[in-house]
Amino acid sequence: MSELSQLIEIAKNIEKQNAEIISLLKKIADEEDKPQQNPVIDLGELYLSNDGTFEVEERGEVENTLQIGSLLDTSIDVGEVYFIEDGDIFCLSVKDGETLIDNLTSAAQADEFSLQESIACKSVENSAALDDGTVILSSSQCENLPETLRICVEQGAKKVYMPLFASAQLVGAPQSLMDILKFDFYKNNENLIEKLFG
Repeated sequence: MSELSQLIEIAKNIEKQNAEIISLLKKIADEEDKPQQNPVIDLGELYLSNDGTFEVEERGEVENTLQIGSLLDTSIDVGEVYFIEDGDIFCLSVKDGETLIDNLTSAAQADEFSLQESIACKSVENSAALDDGTVILSSSQCENLPETLRICVEQGAKKVYMPLFASAQLVGAPQSLMDILKFDFYKNNENLIEKLFG
């Protein structure tokens, strides 16, 4: 099966989810459009129900709101890569040939990080750090893209790299979301490494 056929098949499989994803992205962007006295965004009211649809829970003031610019709006050192998996934020770093993975939000372990590890190694090899606020997502890490993007917005990410097929999930997303996060899509791992270090 050609790469184009695979992309078409993947796009067909996620077409049903687009309406829900667009709805969530609009909710995220609408929160950004509201004037506020301080830079706090409360997106905690959105949740995924058991039947797979997005719901909004009506509740009072949420105590655990997050300030913009917390975990992902940070300086990235040579050999470091940030990524999000299953709702957790990870920092993978390669130092002296050893790979370290820190979960910045819980005690869960990362399952898939080979892409991020190869980028970190290339960063060390080139003595070049990624741009501040950059998040790298693999194919499997784009499965729950609305939640991942919510985390990116809350935590101050500036740029998100994701596989080309994930662009179909952003069709119809509000322009204000595109103003908050810059998206860059890659065809394969080699293409991503070229975009980052080429």
